[in-house]
Amino acid sequence: MLSAWVEELSARGYKITPQRRLILEILSNTQRHLTAEEIGLRIREIEPSISLATVYRNLNLLLELNMVCRLDMPEGPVRYGLHGGHDHHLVCLECGTAVQLGVCPMQGEIKRIVEESGFEINSHHFEIMGYCPECSAKRKQQISAGKGGTRVEDK
Repeated sequence: MLSAWVEELSARGYKITPQRRLILEILSNTQRHLTAEEIGLRIREIEPSISLATVYRNLNLLLELNMVCRLDMPEGPVRYGLHGGHDHHLVCLECGTAVQLGVCPMQGEIKRIVEESGFEINSHHFEIMGYCPECSAKRKQQISAGKGGTRVEDK
């Protein structure tokens, strides 16, 4: 998988820098979308001289080239993953796990509305936010232990 991304970058006329190769490698070896800081930490374990600014610069380039997708979390940092074509996800608000959906919401009723309106679509995003099974179980444990919610004290 990594070699395909590297070949794509090269075919578009971009250098295969160690930083770009590491970012693509890290993203291809994870099942969840990572923050730039998480990517930076993993890179610094391999090559301590690479700065977080370099990670951001390369992520922005990979975004422009449509090789990386970006998940804007409602409460939390932006997360990045390799672009897999149609990227629609179930996204965990706690750990950032993103499960790719095998369906596109641009089918059926939405597609009909778009066609009737004459709207020309440039791109679209679809994420369902919630909690993965592990994070959901942790939240339920915290709530049952009295740690997960606010409680009004009797006066």
